[in-house]
Amino acid sequence: MRTAIRVLAPRRRSRTKILFGLSGGRQLRFGVLGPVEVVADNGPVSIAQPRHRAFLAYLLLNANRVVTPDQVMEAMWGGAEPTSARSQIHVAVSVLRRALREQGLSGVIVTTPGGYRLTLAGDELDADIFDRHVEAARVSARGGDHEEAAHRLRAALRLWRGQALADITAAYAQPARQQLHERRLAAQELLFDAELTLGHHDTLIPELGRLVEEHPLRERLTCQLMLAQHRAGLHTDALRTARRMRDLLAEELGLDPGARFSELEKAILNADPALNLDLAAVTAPASSAKGAPAQLPFDVQGFSGRERELGELTKIADASGRPPAVLVIGTAGVGKTALAVHWAHRNRDRFPDGQLYVNLRGFDADRAPMEPSDALRRFLRSLGVDSAAVPEDVDEAAALFRSHLSRRRVLIVLDNARSADQLRPLLPGSASCAVLVTSRNQLRGLVIHEGAGLLQLDPLTEAEANDLLYAALADRADGGGDSGDSGDSGDSGDSGDSGDTAVGQLARQCAYLPLALRLAAAQLAYHRHLTVADYARQLTVGDALSVLDESSDLNGVVGSTFGLSYRALTPAAQRLFRLLSLPPGQDFTPVVAAALLGVTLVEARRPLEELCTVHLISEHRPGRYVMHDLLRSYATTTFVNNEPEPGRNAAARRLVDFYAETVFEAYSLLQPRRVEGARDVMYPPLESLRFTDRASALAWHDQERENLAGVIDIAAKHAWHRCAWQLTNDLFAYFIIRRRWPDWLAALRIGAFSAERSGDLEAMAYMENALGVVHKQIGKYDAARAHYGRAIELAAAAGRSRMVASFNVNIGGLYINEGELEAGVRHLQTALAIPEYGQNPQYAATAYVNLGCALIEMEKYTDAAEVLHRALEFAGIVNDVQQACYSHHNLAEIALRQGDRGTSRQHAESQLRLSQEIGDPLRTAGALDSLASALAQDDLAAARTHWRAAHKIYQDLDHRLATVLEEWLRTLDVMSDPAELAGADEARRRLCRRLI
Repeated sequence: MRTAIRVLAPRRRSRTKILFGLSGGRQLRFGVLGPVEVVADNGPVSIAQPRHRAFLAYLLLNANRVVTPDQVMEAMWGGAEPTSARSQIHVAVSVLRRALREQGLSGVIVTTPGGYRLTLAGDELDADIFDRHVEAARVSARGGDHEEAAHRLRAALRLWRGQALADITAAYAQPARQQLHERRLAAQELLFDAELTLGHHDTLIPELGRLVEEHPLRERLTCQLMLAQHRAGLHTDALRTARRMRDLLAEELGLDPGARFSELEKAILNADPALNLDLAAVTAPASSAKGAPAQLPFDVQGFSGRERELGELTKIADASGRPPAVLVIGTAGVGKTALAVHWAHRNRDRFPDGQLYVNLRGFDADRAPMEPSDALRRFLRSLGVDSAAVPEDVDEAAALFRSHLSRRRVLIVLDNARSADQLRPLLPGSASCAVLVTSRNQLRGLVIHEGAGLLQLDPLTEAEANDLLYAALADRADGGGDSGDSGDSGDSGDSGDSGDTAVGQLARQCAYLPLALRLAAAQLAYHRHLTVADYARQLTVGDALSVLDESSDLNGVVGSTFGLSYRALTPAAQRLFRLLSLPPGQDFTPVVAAALLGVTLVEARRPLEELCTVHLISEHRPGRYVMHDLLRSYATTTFVNNEPEPGRNAAARRLVDFYAETVFEAYSLLQPRRVEGARDVMYPPLESLRFTDRASALAWHDQERENLAGVIDIAAKHAWHRCAWQLTNDLFAYFIIRRRWPDWLAALRIGAFSAERSGDLEAMAYMENALGVVHKQIGKYDAARAHYGRAIELAAAAGRSRMVASFNVNIGGLYINEGELEAGVRHLQTALAIPEYGQNPQYAATAYVNLGCALIEMEKYTDAAEVLHRALEFAGIVNDVQQACYSHHNLAEIALRQGDRGTSRQHAESQLRLSQEIGDPLRTAGALDSLASALAQDDLAAARTHWRAAHKIYQDLDHRLATVLEEWLRTLDVMSDPAELAGADEARRRLCRRLI
C-alpha cells in the first residue's frame, strides 16, 4: 500500500529572517519523531516503498557521517540480509536521490569511497531541533528562567507526531526508537520540573499519573507526581503513590527506593512547609483584553437576595490559593444558574481577558450531556483558534485550552454539569482564571481529588422568598398581601415577619425555590382575579408539598407549580407547550412554533404570547425563545402522556419538513447548481421563510445550527431516510462557506446512514461525495480519495453520468491539491468528456476552473488563461457568480506571474466586486489579497491596507490563512528590495493556493 509523506506546516526559522523560506538556499525538512517524513519547499517528497523509507531513516539517524554498506545491511536486516541486499541498497540510493532531485535538491545523499553520507544542516532534522530546544531549556532552567525553559520544552515536545520511526520495521528501528523515547521522557521530566516550579501542579497531575502508569519504576516521574499531589492538597494520594512505588520495587526488583524518593516521602508525611510553593510569586500577569470573549447570558432581571452566597463567591475568588473551580450545587430550580450568572456580571471587570460560558446540558430530558470535546471546541474557537487546528483528541484539546488560558484572567462559567469527568478537561491550568460550575450533582470527586471549592445553594430564606414575591406582585391591587377569606392580619408590608400572611404561605408552598416562586408570581400576574391566598391553597391540591423532606429533590413542588400553570392555559397554548418539547436546539422561533402546530404565523402568535406571559417560555433574544430545562422536561412528559402517537409523529414530521423546506430554499441562494429531484416533504409548512440574499440565508443557518443537526437525527430515528439524507445534502453549500467541518462530519454520518438504509444508490453517492469534500478540507486526503472513489462507483451504478462527471472534478481537484497534477488533469478531462457535464454551462465552469488551477501549477499560463476565460463564459451564462470569482482570482494570478500587474489588478477588482455582491467573505478576502499583490510594486501602502483587510476577514472566519497573512505583514517590515518583495510574495501566494 502506498504511503504518502505528510506535509509539514511551514516553520518560522527566526524572527530576523524572511518567512516561508524566501531567504535563499534549499528548504528541506526531515522528520523521524513519528512516521518518517520529508518536506521540501515545493511540497512533500513521496517515498512509497517501506524499505526505501527505512534506509532513509537510517541515514538520517547517522546524518553527516559515512555509513558503510555492511553497516547498512546489519541495520536493515540484523545479520539475515538477502542475497540481493547490496543491489537493494543501490536501488534505494537511486530512488531517494531521484525523489529529492525532482524537488530541485541535489547533493543531499553523497557516495563516498567508504559508503554513503546524508548531509544535513542543523535545522533540517526534527530530532536535532528537539535536542537544541532541550539543551536551551536546560540552560534557561539553570539560570532561573523556568518560564522560558517550559516554553522551550513544550516547543520540543510538539515536534513529536507519535511514536518515533512509527512506520519503520527494520532491525535497527526498535533500539533507535527506544533511545529517542528515552530522550523524550527526559524532556518531559524537565518540563514537569519547570511547571512545578511555576506552580502549575494542578494541571500536571493527570499527565503525570498517566506517565507513571506507563513507567511505574521511574522514580523521578513518581517523585514529581507525589510533589504535585501534595501541593494540590491531595496528601493522601501522594502517600498512596509513594506506597505503590515501594511495593512495586520490592516485589519486582527486591529493592528500596533511592534517597531522593525517601526524603520526599518523609517530607510529605511530616507536611514539611519547605515543599510548599508561593503561588503569588509565580502567578502570571494578565494579557490584553482586545477581542476578549464575552459570552455571559443576560443577567436575571429583578435578582433578589443571595447576598451571603454572592459574598462567599467573592471571598473564594479573592483568596490567594484560589481553587481550580467553585461548585454551586443544589436541587433543580434553586437558582444555581441565576446566582452564577449574576455574580459573573457583577465581577466581569475582574476578568479583562474575557468570560466564557457554556450550558453542558447535564440534565436535559431529551439531549445527551455535552461532550467535553464539543465544549472545548467552542471555547477554543472563542479564544481565536482556527477550527481546523482544534485537536480531535480531548486530552490534546484540553492541553491547548490550558495553554491559551495561561497568563490570562478569564472567567469560565460551566452551567448544568453532569459529572466530574465532564468537567476535568474544561478546567484551566492558570491560577489567574476563575471557574464557576453549576450542577444538581454533588461532584464529590472534583472536591476530593481536584480541591474544588463548594457552595451548597439551599432554597431562599423565608425573608428572601417573601421579598422576591412582594417585588414581583408589587403592581397588584392587593399588593401581594391578604385578600379574600384568608383570615390573615393584612400586614403585607413587613417582609421580615410574614410567615402567616398569604405571601408567606405561598412562599412555603413553593418551597422557597426561586423558579417556583417566579412561576407562581407570573401566574398571579396573568390571572389578576385570583387572590394570593386562593392560589396558595390551590397548590396544596393533591397534597403535593406536605410530604417533602430533606431527601426530596423537590420535583413534586416544581411539577405541581408547572401543572397549575399548564392547566390554566387555553387548549391551543397547552398544545403548543407540549409540542415545544420537540425542537432539539436550545431555542426556537415563532415560525417553528407555527410549523409544530400546523398553523399560520398569525395563528401561532397568540398561544406563543400566552406562554411568554406566564413565564413558561421567555424571549431571550429578539425573535428567539427558550424554555428552562425543567419546563422542557415537564413539556416532554405532557407530550408523551397527552399527545397520541400519531399526533406525536405528525408534529415531529412537521418540524422536520419545515427545516427541510427552509434549507432547500436557502440552498437555491447559496448554490445555484441545485440537486435534482423533489424534496421528501409530507407536510409543507403554511409559513415558509424566504431569504432576500445570501447573507440572510447564512445568518439563519448560523442561528439554527443546533436545531438543524437535531432534526436530521430526528428524521433518521423515525426512518424518514430520504428526508434525512436530502436535508444533509442541502446543507452542503452552508458548510462549505462557513467551514464548520466537525459539525458537517457529524451530520454526514447520519445522512450516510439514512442514504444506505434507503437503498438509493444516488443518495449514497451524494453522501460519499460530501464525505470526500469534508475529509479533503480537514487534510485527510487518503480518506477523501476513498470517499470520492466510492461516490463515482455508486453514481455509475445508478446510471447518473452527470454525477460521475461532478465527482471526477472533485477527485481531480484533490489530486491537484496533492501536487499530482497529471492525475488531476486526467480526471477533469474525463468529466469534460461526458456531454451532460462538459457541454452544460451550469456544471462545466467548475471543471474548467479546476483545470485552470492545474495548468497554472504546471506553469502553462497561456493554456490556463484560455481555459479560465471559457469558465468565465460558462459562469456568465448561468449567473454562477462563485465560479466567476474563482476564474477572476486565477486569471489575476496568471497575469501577476507574467508581470502584467494592470491586468492582474482588473481581475482582482472584478473578483472583489462579485464576492461582495454575493456576500462571500472568503472570496472577498482572496480578492483583497490578489489586489494587494497587484499593487505592491507601485503602491505598497495601498497594498498593506488591502492585506490588513484580508487578514481581518480570515481572522473572523477562523481560517488558517489568517496566520499566513499575519506573518507576511510582519515580513514586509524587514523587506525593502522590490525584486525580493515580488519573489517572496509569489512564494507566499503559492503556499496560500495550497492552503485555501
